[in-house]
Amino acid sequence: MSELTLADMPDPLVRTNRQVVLRSRPDGMLTEDDVELVEGDMPELGDRQILLRMVYLQMDAAVRSWLDEGEGYLPGVKIGEAVRGGGMGRVIESTHPDIPIGSWCGGGLPGWNSWVVADGDSPIVNAFPPEHDAIFQMAVIGSAAATAYFGLTDLGEIKEGDTVLISAAGGSTGSVAVQVARNLGATVVGIAGSDEKCRWVESLGAEVCLNRRTDDLAARLKEIRPKGFDIYFDNVGGPILDLALRRLAIGARVVIVGAISMYNEKGRPPGPSNYLNLINKQAKMAGFQGLAYVERYPEAWDLLNQWAAEGKMDYKTDMRVGFENCVESLNSLFTGANMGKAMVQICEDPGPGPYGSRS
Repeated sequence: MSELTLADMPDPLVRTNRQVVLRSRPDGMLTEDDVELVEGDMPELGDRQILLRMVYLQMDAAVRSWLDEGEGYLPGVKIGEAVRGGGMGRVIESTHPDIPIGSWCGGGLPGWNSWVVADGDSPIVNAFPPEHDAIFQMAVIGSAAATAYFGLTDLGEIKEGDTVLISAAGGSTGSVAVQVARNLGATVVGIAGSDEKCRWVESLGAEVCLNRRTDDLAARLKEIRPKGFDIYFDNVGGPILDLALRRLAIGARVVIVGAISMYNEKGRPPGPSNYLNLINKQAKMAGFQGLAYVERYPEAWDLLNQWAAEGKMDYKTDMRVGFENCVESLNSLFTGANMGKAMVQICEDPGPGPYGSRS
């Protein structure tokens, strides 16, 4: 990791658009040779748009999937384009009547750019007051909240007294899911990648958290819940999904929100060998796609903000500094090196304004 500080970063209000662009398709995890840090064109502001100086970039496992060629729920990033990803920035200029200068704004997948123009009317662009806690928004209330909340409620049909198994429980989405399930009256068992992560997951309210590297997961899951789990909230796919399918209760619900274990693999991922247990247990399995819930995001955000005010939500961030650390930050999601939400700060917060013009 490059040992950078915010003092090493350019003046945030100098209008030079630095961006990390894709130069070659990664073979496995993203490498420094697959991308290049360049100076791109400054975006031009149109009607009802906002000019953002990005401050924070969020690292999500889906970023890796977007770097492959082909169509998923979003098209692959083209060679020469900035790497796609979410973040939060300050509104430096605005032609939108409802979004004042100085606001925080996120969403819209602005990518690994220092300057971005966003459509203020887009349902995936969300503006917040200048005093808003941007880091809490990214770590808890943003896409992680929507995935955890709607995945558990709409797809998982969670109810009080359910037992919920959550993989990658020490990550950004998993840690929010642990707390959502706990706050809705369920009993939670987590799976994480280190003893340190497991201790944190248990501090969030999990009954127990298993270390996938050192615990005998098959034996421990059977011991903990001999009759199986009512919900399995899957972030990882692969062998852990297969194990979980063996430990389903009658009428269980399996919610697929990610497949971290397979995003860096070439070719078509293998199907789970234990899927026939869905028949045996009269269970169902469904996939979650967050963009389908954009119009309902405020429903999840309002509830999680309420829980936060009541002291019922906690989070950790793995914050690195500078575009130079984007690749390593993204890869930390797959190596397990991150704790909580992986983020990169690319400049000092310029504050709520007013802003003078700088060239």
